[in-house]
Amino acid sequence: MPQPLPTFDRAFLGVLARGVEKTFENAESLYREARILAKAGATARALFLHQISLEECSKMESMGACAVSLLWGLEVDQRKILAAFARHSSKNRTNAYMLEGSQAEKDAKERGDWKTALEEFKRLQTEFHDKSNNAKNASLYVDWKDGEFSAPCERISAEMLTEITHRNETFLGYAHNSLQMLKRLEKAPEETQAMVVEFVEMAEKMRAESPDDAIGQLNHLVRKFLDVERKKK
Repeated sequence: MPQPLPTFDRAFLGVLARGVEKTFENAESLYREARILAKAGATARALFLHQISLEECSKMESMGACAVSLLWGLEVDQRKILAAFARHSSKNRTNAYMLEGSQAEKDAKERGDWKTALEEFKRLQTEFHDKSNNAKNASLYVDWKDGEFSAPCERISAEMLTEITHRNETFLGYAHNSLQMLKRLEKAPEETQAMVVEFVEMAEKMRAESPDDAIGQLNHLVRKFLDVERKKK
């Protein structure tokens, strides 16, 4: 006899869905306004708006994770969620998960050295946060650097703006996927909940059976799960 699915706060799931929608609209608006500033030659200020848009994208990823946790039956601490939203470092570190890993991290994963892979990823997270935060501050303030004062227009280059513009476009695509996922969750949470619980149970079973082949087992799990859902439909 199948086990009953965990109970969850459906009202809070709706709050998360609406929050993601509003956040995505704001992130898109920031992107459009950044493009307007860039065309007007305001390179530094355009970079600043792109960075804020990226931070909004990270909030959507966090809200999506909270929604999945709800369906899984985990307790979601709303105060911790709000505190995380207020920390810029949390937003940049969340976005670091969307970056392509370093070659050292990829090599470590290939040989099953998960300790080194995690260390490399954490190093990337820290570097990404420092680079993002320094560029955001440099886009707004006159600073003292190398024995003299430097204005934002002297520290933010066109190349830096091009890089963050492309990144923002990519991350907005990821955020749009999160938006669509939350809409589906809110519309039919019970149906989706069964899929989430089943996936987690399959993942836990595979981890117990093959703890030393995480990547291979994950790929196999995703293919198996998609095949099962395809057959159901």
